[in-house]
Amino acid sequence: MHKKVAFSFVFLILITMASLSVAQIFLISDKIIEPANGYFTEQQLREIGFSIVKNDKVYLIYNKRLVIGSSGDFIVDFDQFVPNAYTVSNGQILVKADFIVNFLNLSKQNDIYYDKPITITSVTYTEDELRITSSIPMRKEFFTTSLSNNTLTIKFFPATSTAKFPEGLTLSKTNNTISISFSKPISEYDVSISNGVLKVSYVPVIRKIDYLRRTESFAGRTFTVNYIIVEPKYVNITPLLPAKGIGLTATLQSILSQNGYSNGVNANYFDPATGLPIDIIIANGKVLSHRYGLRPMFIQTTDNQVFIKKAYVDITVRIGDVLLLVKGVNTTALGEVNIYTEEFSLKIPNDRTKTYVVVKSGRISSIGYVQYVPDKSQVIMLSTELVKKLLPNLAVGQTVSVELYTDNGYKVKNAVGAGPLLLQDGNIIPDAAEEKLRYGGGIPTTRTDRTIIAIKDNKVHLITIEGLSGSGMNFDEAAQFLKSKGYISAMMLDGGGSTAMVYAGKYVTSGTPRNIPVALGVK
Repeated sequence: MHKKVAFSFVFLILITMASLSVAQIFLISDKIIEPANGYFTEQQLREIGFSIVKNDKVYLIYNKRLVIGSSGDFIVDFDQFVPNAYTVSNGQILVKADFIVNFLNLSKQNDIYYDKPITITSVTYTEDELRITSSIPMRKEFFTTSLSNNTLTIKFFPATSTAKFPEGLTLSKTNNTISISFSKPISEYDVSISNGVLKVSYVPVIRKIDYLRRTESFAGRTFTVNYIIVEPKYVNITPLLPAKGIGLTATLQSILSQNGYSNGVNANYFDPATGLPIDIIIANGKVLSHRYGLRPMFIQTTDNQVFIKKAYVDITVRIGDVLLLVKGVNTTALGEVNIYTEEFSLKIPNDRTKTYVVVKSGRISSIGYVQYVPDKSQVIMLSTELVKKLLPNLAVGQTVSVELYTDNGYKVKNAVGAGPLLLQDGNIIPDAAEEKLRYGGGIPTTRTDRTIIAIKDNKVHLITIEGLSGSGMNFDEAAQFLKSKGYISAMMLDGGGSTAMVYAGKYVTSGTPRNIPVALGVK
């Protein structure tokens, strides 16, 4: 009878040895054990509860069970013979992992051997992070993650749970496997483990650019209103120029497509005689147009905050140690200090009272008039009187830098200036009467189609308003309409015949496309 039992046990051991190949992780008595080369050390055996006595034989005691070893073989509980179950190295006993598997009757799951599963004890869930703690320190071998069709799933094994799972997570349990799925769609995620706690950081799928078209009734009239709504945390709201630069015009659709954009509206006012835009343009941190003074503008900062407000933007040029205030950028209106960038497509004005400095790679490369801005360069036009007074030693090779300052310290990534300003802090601006007087040509008073940029719920709304049967809105009507919609701040962009919106590469406004100098694209 004993021989049959011994034979059966040996056969079982041989089968287990064949299956125990790559497993390196053992969970025993709430401890993580990693055998070396398939052997448990004496220290590891003691950690999981074995008592060890060594003399002419080896004695292992575990929960009133006795294992006697001699010459590498074990006898278990006086009746089970296990050959080649241990070895001795430098006086230390090394026990084969496959013996421990059978002796402790361990279960196996995904190459992990265990006497009992880990227990998930705590789950915390926020807008962008999941934290999970367990009865033993979490390790990468205890879970897998997968993202399929924007559904993030985390599987834990072997595992049970005593944790309360918050809303937004779906839990399932099957054969010592815990599966957690996220209810909201996820676009990307990152996994880390710190002090045994699993942290999953993720980015929910957000409709970064959304579009709505509505028929709106207001003040007894009906309008077609288009909305492009963008999340500035994930979207650049960028002024765009025609492919050949400032001073030329093209349709909104053309400007957008030339720059690789599919969505946007018309932006700045412009001089129809020259095609030059009016007011400030900053695109990806580069100043392309500037009007000195306190003007309403839309600003997207380098950390993706957005504002619509009146703000000073000062541009200075530093030549050597001399700092000069710039009065114009890419304009034919001459001031004491003008800058022309390579985007300026017109001839630079040639004025005998001016000194012209070409700057490349932060240094003066030549002094003297040039008709066009050289590639990868800037031209600084200076009053000769100013040069004589402040820069008598102006010379090739001197360092030059252009610096941008705002009255609120914004680090500006993108900006456009226009107006009038309509709303501030959720209300119609208190100086609306004075604001309307600052704009001629019937801009505030005429009922016409409107292009508006507004902010609500930390999102930027690009809006076009067209009269469904007849005219659009004037300043007062647009301001009241936007206030009724809950906007926090808003200002007009160029409107009338310039009003246009393109979404997904196609016009959604009804007017005949007009050539414009600047588009405001979102991407």
